[in-house]
Amino acid sequence: MHATLLFDNTFYSDYEAEIDAGQVGPAQRFLQSATKAKIIVSIVTIAEYYERYGREAAALLAVNHPAIGLHFADALKCGEIQTRLAAKRLGENDAWLATQAIRSGATLVTRDRRFKDVHGLSVAYY
Repeated sequence: MHATLLFDNTFYSDYEAEIDAGQVGPAQRFLQSATKAKIIVSIVTIAEYYERYGREAAALLAVNHPAIGLHFADALKCGEIQTRLAAKRLGENDAWLATQAIRSGATLVTRDRRFKDVHGLSVAYY
């Protein structure tokens, strides 16, 4: 796998849970298969990670992977995604992640099947 990958917060939560349980699960197996991929992280994910694991863990996540921010064009794309999905809207943070993945040409890594409805988004499920 030589792609650019953007992991959603669900992935990181699952990964941490697998580590804590001492079990290799789907998140760890996926990450092991992605050794040649470029991994980027969203500032949205960093904020979510902070809420769950604290400031130091969030800072470490940002140090280990290039962080991508939000731009004006992302706001327009995010609004477009949510409008197109109408009744099946994504959560706000998920819509931002989809937008960032599309802009950066990254594949969004998740187990959340709601992303399959986002036009133009490359998704990898673990």
